[in-house]
Amino acid sequence: MNALVGFIALVVVAIVGWAIAEFKYKAFTFTRSEKDLEEEKELEEIQRENGFKEKNIRDIMRKNSTNGYNAVG
Repeated sequence: MNALVGFIALVVVAIVGWAIAEFKYKAFTFTRSEKDLEEEKELEEIQRENGFKEKNIRDIMRKNSTNGYNAVG
C-alpha cells in the first residue's frame, strides 16, 4: 500500500510541476532589446570580415562524419 501512495504522490507532483512550467511559459514573453540586435549585427559583420561563410545543408553533408570511411579520405 505504501508503494501505491508513493506512486500517486509522484504523479501528482509531476503534474503540478508540469502545470507550473506551462503557465510560466505562457505568462512571460521574451523580447530582444535594440542593444542585442545591434550587437548581433556587429558580430555578424566581424565574422564576415574574417572569411566566415554560412553553410547550407549540402556543404554540411559533404563533410559529415556519418559517411564512414569516406569521410576520412
